[in-house]
Amino acid sequence: MSARENLTLSMSGFGATRATRRVILDWFEFLGGRPGEVVYVDGGSDRASMSRLVALVQEGLIDRLELLNPAHFENDFHRCYIQEYRSGLLASNACVMFVKPDTLPFRVGHDSWLEEDLRTLDKPNVFAITLGHLIAPPLGANEGYLSHDFASLNFSLMKRESFMQAMRGEIGAFIDSNFRAEFPAHIRCEEKYRRALIEWAWQSHCKRHGLVTLSRPESREWTIFHLNKSGGNLLSLRDRYRARDGVELFFDKPFALYRPPDVGLKKLGKSIENAVRRVRKGGQ
Repeated sequence: MSARENLTLSMSGFGATRATRRVILDWFEFLGGRPGEVVYVDGGSDRASMSRLVALVQEGLIDRLELLNPAHFENDFHRCYIQEYRSGLLASNACVMFVKPDTLPFRVGHDSWLEEDLRTLDKPNVFAITLGHLIAPPLGANEGYLSHDFASLNFSLMKRESFMQAMRGEIGAFIDSNFRAEFPAHIRCEEKYRRALIEWAWQSHCKRHGLVTLSRPESREWTIFHLNKSGGNLLSLRDRYRARDGVELFFDKPFALYRPPDVGLKKLGKSIENAVRRVRKGGQ
């Protein structure tokens, strides 16, 4: 079995759009072909989104789809970690690649990247391969990778066994309560960021066990960018992203969201708006 055939692409989200199919195909292209399994866990979207996802199952782009009654307890912006957990739980292959439906990959060359990253995951101190846009700058370099202690659900490649160990070790009791118990006390973050529980649990697991996460340095030939857009807005940005428009501004930057430079009338409008602001500020 090839590395790709033994891989589950695990996605979770809310509100599938006409861009969702295109994003899935971009990840297939990035992988060099369809992975062995595609899992999608939806967080309680409306009927139109559900219909789009069902159509992707019927087309053969999604293998395992989990839908949620919009009235269910789990359909809550602040409890999206439940869908994120389930997207890994439902994976049946040995390796899992978590991605979000508003994150886009791009590569030229690097044809053996997956095999190389999976060999790196065999090292006992490596928890995951992630992207460079995290909550802090890298801690250093590590044999051609950048080193971190945090992994992002926007893109993270890991062994399913490692995922389950982290979940059971860090939030097992919370899971067993069907996520109805008190939020795990040892996960220390602002309340508004509790929705990122899975990522905090991964970080806690890494710190507890002396593990690292790694990211490949970005270049014009290799990027994985979070756009935080959907539908037509995402597709419009995708065109400029794939044309490599302004990508250098975002290489390996913490919290970076790809926003290419303004052009045409939009650029002119921004210039006028900024000029008006300067005049008003000078008059105060």
